[in-house]
Amino acid sequence: MTFTRSALFLAVALASGLTAGIASAQTVALATDKQGTTFNTVGSGIAKVVSANSDLNVIIRPYAGPAAWAPIVDTGEVPFGMMSANSGFRAFSGKNEAKKAYHGLRIIRAGGASLMLGFAVRADSDIHTLADLKGKRVSSDFGGHLSIGHSLAASLEIGGLSWDDVTAVPVAGANDGIDALVAGRLDATWASVGQPRAREADTQIGIRYVAVPEGDAAGDTFRKMVFPGARVTIAPNAVAPGIDGDTRLLSYDSYLVAASAASDEMVTKMLQALWDHSEDLFGLHPSLRGFTNENAVTGAPVMPYHPAAIAFYKSKGVWNDANQANQDALMAKASK
Repeated sequence: MTFTRSALFLAVALASGLTAGIASAQTVALATDKQGTTFNTVGSGIAKVVSANSDLNVIIRPYAGPAAWAPIVDTGEVPFGMMSANSGFRAFSGKNEAKKAYHGLRIIRAGGASLMLGFAVRADSDIHTLADLKGKRVSSDFGGHLSIGHSLAASLEIGGLSWDDVTAVPVAGANDGIDALVAGRLDATWASVGQPRAREADTQIGIRYVAVPEGDAAGDTFRKMVFPGARVTIAPNAVAPGIDGDTRLLSYDSYLVAASAASDEMVTKMLQALWDHSEDLFGLHPSLRGFTNENAVTGAPVMPYHPAAIAFYKSKGVWNDANQANQDALMAKASK
């Protein structure tokens, strides 16, 4: 086959256009937990939607957990991060492993009640309530995730138990706990709904999430022992592997955060892409279903919003006086 001059010209033109497109995209990093975790998957979904609908090329930079990457986003070395409101509370307040308040973190978009968590057990386990954990081998420690430790302790208390009533088995992270469950070294481990490793474990051994008991007491305990924004939410039947019937679980918001030093232009581009294409997120992971435009501004923030995010949400008519009062109070804390 003869490769004509016109064909050669077309190939060169296409290649040049492709190269120019890549060159014109601004590459930015988004910090997440390590691969196989919910927040890595959620961050990857956000990166995909933003990269497809803006001139930002968002790449995922995985870390062991928020304790590892919060200091880096705080200084602006990495401009964006994906974290739970619980981790955000600990990072901003200083109630974390480093005992340091990262006041350079800013929310740019919230996902309402987007994270649902609880104890996962083998599907054929005799553990059906939190009280049934007595005498069982339960995952503990979770390096890089102090917030999980508080959730575990609160769940045990709701079941009328403490760490003295179970056999604590230290694990390095959420995925490691599920690995140990699959291997038979644990009877129960902490997991989020839709977590990729949990999905995989369901195909290997079958898993089931243990429901939180009915009543207001569980929510009160979670808010007291975990953080003020915790609540109990119902995971609908079959929303993800391991959800066998409507299941009451611990839940809280998720945040897309930015460094306070992140440029207004970069933040605005990211928010515009997510606002215009939020529905593209919903099918990627159960935890992204809470990232509606209506939930973008939370009524109970644990850290301030980025100024570019405030300007953006004002332009959309979703930033009100109550939001500004929350912002002013949190900025006062950040200045201390």
